[in-house]
Amino acid sequence: MNMYTKLRLIAQIHTCLRFYRQTFHYVLCLEQAKGRDIIMKILVYGAGVLGCNLAHLLYKSQKNVTLLARGSWYEDIKQNGVTIRHKFRIRNTNDKIPVINSLTDQDIYDVIFVALQYTQLDSIISILNQNLSKNIVFIGNNINAKGYIDLLKEKNVLFGFFSAGGKRNKKYVDSFYLNEMTIGRTDNSHESDEWIKSIFQGTKMRLTIQNKMDDWLKSHVAFILPFVYTAYYTEYNYRKIKNNKTILYEIIDSVREYYDALIQLGYEVLSKSDYQFVTSKKIKCYMFLKLCCYTALGDLCVCDHAKNGKNEMIKLNSEFRELISNKMVETPHADFLEKYIPYK
Repeated sequence: MNMYTKLRLIAQIHTCLRFYRQTFHYVLCLEQAKGRDIIMKILVYGAGVLGCNLAHLLYKSQKNVTLLARGSWYEDIKQNGVTIRHKFRIRNTNDKIPVINSLTDQDIYDVIFVALQYTQLDSIISILNQNLSKNIVFIGNNINAKGYIDLLKEKNVLFGFFSAGGKRNKKYVDSFYLNEMTIGRTDNSHESDEWIKSIFQGTKMRLTIQNKMDDWLKSHVAFILPFVYTAYYTEYNYRKIKNNKTILYEIIDSVREYYDALIQLGYEVLSKSDYQFVTSKKIKCYMFLKLCCYTALGDLCVCDHAKNGKNEMIKLNSEFRELISNKMVETPHADFLEKYIPYK
């Protein structure tokens, strides 16, 4: 046997071992879904607002969860735990969640929740591909779900959106969350439904399993972008427009235009009630906007993220506008507001 043949054999053996280890851990997840007593190892990759709130929810429900953080934030969590100031609940929590600052090839988890901003996802694709964990769930804004599935072909890739907002300060997270998550596949298959439920069994998370997540995420971007444009227009202060009926209806009409553009491109607007919100129920939408302007909702739901996630918003806007660039539907209201988004 020559050296070349030996090297090929070693490579084949390595590939087979990798496949069987991944398969073994995936089967363990499925066994838990059938109700057997197997404790899932969960990693939340990213310790921003979404990551810390998700890890907090899982940790307080006795789940075996680890948080991945970087830099000084990792050191602070390692020493002091995760502190969250919960808006609207008037309380603080501190959790001594296990924390790591890197993911090695051999760190195997039953599921990895990626809770990073959209602009940061590409930087960890090689890390996820090299790691032996099988199941990856991207949590947060994403306009290219199917593209990330292609980049992680050996993985079981799902997508989700956790209803949380706020901002991360030096020593704590100032935020709120609603115990709600929309999560699922992109292929309209229900094969992962029971496995998803098993992850959150025993928690207070209210799940909406949606297996057209590519459509759902694009619809979500169509919904939030006009709100984000207006955050820049008001310099992150929605109170400036609380009596500006014209601008508030510009937001509503912009969302409708973006939804119509997606429909023309063959996407389904999800959820269907959101489309009704900006068409047949515009008055309710207008009142919701007024509420955002008069309360902290505008800051927590829109302005904080528009400010702290500016690069993410710019990227989402650029890719969404490119997506609908061949549309036949006119978008004059959205075009008017879109000019306020910064490009630096």
